[in-house]
Amino acid sequence: QFGRFYWKETPDSQDHTGVKCKVMKPVAFNGELDIYEFCSAKVQKVLKKSRDKALKEEEDRVTAKLMGAAKSGADADGGNDEKMGDNDESEKKDASMAMDEEGAGDDDDDLKAALAMSMTAAPTEDDTSDSEDVMVGPGLPKEFQGKYELFAVVTHKGRDADGGHYMGWVKAEEQGEGSKIADTEEDNADWFVFDDDEVSPCKTEDVLKLKGGGDWHMSYLNFYRAKK
Repeated sequence: QFGRFYWKETPDSQDHTGVKCKVMKPVAFNGELDIYEFCSAKVQKVLKKSRDKALKEEEDRVTAKLMGAAKSGADADGGNDEKMGDNDESEKKDASMAMDEEGAGDDDDDLKAALAMSMTAAPTEDDTSDSEDVMVGPGLPKEFQGKYELFAVVTHKGRDADGGHYMGWVKAEEQGEGSKIADTEEDNADWFVFDDDEVSPCKTEDVLKLKGGGDWHMSYLNFYRAKK
């Protein structure tokens, strides 16, 4: 909630009461709210796991996309070579299996002992259990990264605290073809603006302009939800 209205005392006036005021000062806001820096070290530790995992998945996705064309070409060129090497690989595998069967009896005891030690090993400081993942906050996704997305705004238009006009701005549940706001990495998502009984489409870039500073609509209440 933004401080758009306040009561200004007027001790020099005859009634010694005050006057209602509308704050016109512009206050910018973002479509995404990252609370990582405001969390405790324990919570940051949990959030970092999810953030690192998401970053790696994105890097893998980009790498796979870049290597896709090269891989398809390499598969076509190396098809014959692969067939020629299948027989040799099969013979090596059979020999290896035979050697493993001979030494299996001697290794069973060692494997069982190592397994027992690994099951009883004390957790390290870097370990984070599943129970810690759900302690970040009630109702949050398990792989929550500490990021919230703006999904609704209530605006007020007018210079008078006793008048003006309120409108609602809501992010669409179903999004069309994705695009970015110019010169940024922020998604220019689809929104709807509700002006009494009139509903019109708009974009994220339109919503981010509701920061005030003039007679245009200015944000009064912003609603954020956990980003999945």
